[in-house]
Amino acid sequence: MAISFGVVWGAVNGFERIVMNIVWPNYFGREYLGSIKGLAQTVMVTGSALGPLPFGIFYDWLGGYQEIILLSLLFPITAGILALLSPKPRYEDYHGT
Repeated sequence: MAISFGVVWGAVNGFERIVMNIVWPNYFGREYLGSIKGLAQTVMVTGSALGPLPFGIFYDWLGGYQEIILLSLLFPITAGILALLSPKPRYEDYHGT
């Protein structure tokens, strides 16, 4: 019995939304949470708008998507490494003593 892709996507997306709404306030406090989320949303929308551009350029240059997909793998790998290496924010820095 195969699980529908939509069910898996819905479960993962639901967990992600719950986790982010817990993690962000715990890391950064509630005072600037709107500013932080606003900046993150802006970066996400800008990336979504500009993301297809390199795929189109690489398709025109090389006749396919394989190279740009492999190159794009560097972004999540780099982000994962940086996330693991970055120190956890100190509670006192955002919430006082």
